Amino acid sequence: MSPRKKDEKKYTKYVGIFLAVIMVGSIGMFFFSGGSTNNNNEQTSENVQAAGFESVPGKHVSISFNSIHDGLEATPENVTNAMYIDFASTKGTPLQYLASNIYVKMYTNANISMYNNFYKSNVTKMYIAGYRNSSRIEMHDINPQIVAFPYYMAPETYKGYQPLLLNQGTYRAIIGKPIILGDQQSVEDTIDVIEGDTNSSQNFKQILRFANEKAPIQQIIDVDDESADEYYIEWSIDGYNTFKRTSIYGSPAESTMTKLTERASNASQRGLEYNITSYGNITKVDITTNSSNLGALLEEPSR
Repeated sequence: MSPRKKDEKKYTKYVGIFLAVIMVGSIGMFFFSGGSTNNNNEQTSENVQAAGFESVPGKHVSISFNSIHDGLEATPENVTNAMYIDFASTKGTPLQYLASNIYVKMYTNANISMYNNFYKSNVTKMYIAGYRNSSRIEMHDINPQIVAFPYYMAPETYKGYQPLLLNQGTYRAIIGKPIILGDQQSVEDTIDVIEGDTNSSQNFKQILRFANEKAPIQQIIDVDDESADEYYIEWSIDGYNTFKRTSIYGSPAESTMTKLTERASNASQRGLEYNITSYGNITKVDITTNSSNLGALLEEPSR
């Protein structure tokens, strides 16, 4: 088995455990292959001739888009799970494959190269939020900002924005920074939030106070089991050789705390360093290791 196949199996096993409670959506499945990508999954069609965002009439999205918190600020209420990835920050690091392939695939049945091929551009940031009824909304920052994908314009605008119809009208896209993508209702509900006509998601505000907004991989979930009420995880790099996985638990169960304490007590045997801190009903667990031991960090249970 090749080293990449071994890594994929290892990463999939870890992320699959965490994402087992998340309904995988179908939006990513219509991102067909086209053009070509290099080994970093980047779009390499240098001669693509396409119009810029300015070719789409109407208002364009323009919001802060640097963290999962920013995504939630533009998302309607009652989100049950969300993911944010800054692909540019993982480029050239061991986290690149984890972000670009495993995490994206678990949420969308696609990988980042399929998105890049669809846009004929590079997705530099991605946010996905899901709801209990399986509806979802996606946000993508792309560079360069071109409109090279197949679409036709919706006959009517929505609050000054011109929806672009995709996949025979199944999905709609609103151009901007970031691009908003989803079904008609999800897109319109998101525009309502951006325009200030309805409230944004209030979920997870307390737990996110303790998160690192600059972490390149961020994920949060309203937990259905009894391990905690809410759960957040982020991956980050300190320099190039030190990797950190941060887990934040909202109202963790006693059994969860017992497991965490037990793992921390013998973490050095696995080449890991634990730091557990409690803030009232919030518990934050930082686990660090060096780059040669990333596999142990990936396999370390989180709940």
